[in-house]
Amino acid sequence: MASGQTQGPQGPYPVYQPAYQPPRKPLSDYLKVLLSDLVLAALLWVGLLLLWLGSLWAGASDTADDDGAYGIKSFGMLLATWALIIGGVLRHDLEKWVRLAMIAAGALLIIAVGFWPVPLISFDIPMYG
Repeated sequence: MASGQTQGPQGPYPVYQPAYQPPRKPLSDYLKVLLSDLVLAALLWVGLLLLWLGSLWAGASDTADDDGAYGIKSFGMLLATWALIIGGVLRHDLEKWVRLAMIAAGALLIIAVGFWPVPLISFDIPMYG
């Protein structure tokens, strides 16, 4: 027997011994380290900061077609929704109501803000002479 190996369970034949396999951990256990509370909070904070900066830039610009501002805003939305939705789905150690609130907040953020600006009401009234 090589060093480091332990005596495994005996099979029906005393000479044959199956190889020891350690218990397998699910994939979510490995991803919990990547989605710790600190990482989720940092993703959400940076996402909301970029969302705010993109909205501020788009509001302060003179032109209506400022794709740089909307790109920053969209990247902030991506980070914020990743932190909320994926964190709510993969963090099984949180209570179910907290996870449900995280998923609902991410969905409401997508519904309320959206990734690209969509004018629901247009204030451009054509003036006919």
